[in-house]
Amino acid sequence: MHSRRSTSWALRAPAHWIVWSIVLFAVTIALGFVAKAIPAVRFDGLDAAVNRVNSPLLDAAALLLDRLDHPVVVAGILAVVFVILLFAVGWRRALGTCIVAGAGWLTTLVVKAAVAQPRPSTRDLTHVLHISPATLSYPSGHVVFAAALVTALAMVSRAGLPRAIVVIVGTLFVLAVAWSRLYVGVHYGTDVVGGVLNGVAGAVLVAGLWNLATRGRRRTR
Repeated sequence: MHSRRSTSWALRAPAHWIVWSIVLFAVTIALGFVAKAIPAVRFDGLDAAVNRVNSPLLDAAALLLDRLDHPVVVAGILAVVFVILLFAVGWRRALGTCIVAGAGWLTTLVVKAAVAQPRPSTRDLTHVLHISPATLSYPSGHVVFAAALVTALAMVSRAGLPRAIVVIVGTLFVLAVAWSRLYVGVHYGTDVVGGVLNGVAGAVLVAGLWNLATRGRRRTR
């Protein structure tokens, strides 16, 4: 007989996920437009300040995290997450978690296109790492993926210590990614803040849609 864990499709999305999604996306896009219209809101110079504290070790860490939103790297990370969760929560919720993280990350394309914020100049950087970003600045796609991934993992984690560990370690991971984007000088401060908002919003939206789409497939013991 199948266990409840192995046959459950549902993720722990907020009860009013539609409302949360709308509010979070509205705040994300509004912040982008405000930052685009009012340069002072963008925390101009924050990237240069972060960049001034540099070392070969920090360079290596920033360049490693720079690969985070490459499609092949994202696919590899999600594959590893799926395999780990396969044994912890079953393939259904493992699949749902990966879809939430991946599709939640892709929502940044809509926000980027809507706000259309150009990248900051690197002329004020004292330590240029020659990163050549190919997309718009707001929000940071790297941070969006990190935030969406952590949110998805929190949704599938058991309450109590396991979820607390995911949230704490995940928060440190998101902060590290945000630091790396400022360190290489390709984002404004608001880009990383917007990345967190966008990542959570995307994960909540996709998780709610996942639960809605799989409602009829759920089985219990």
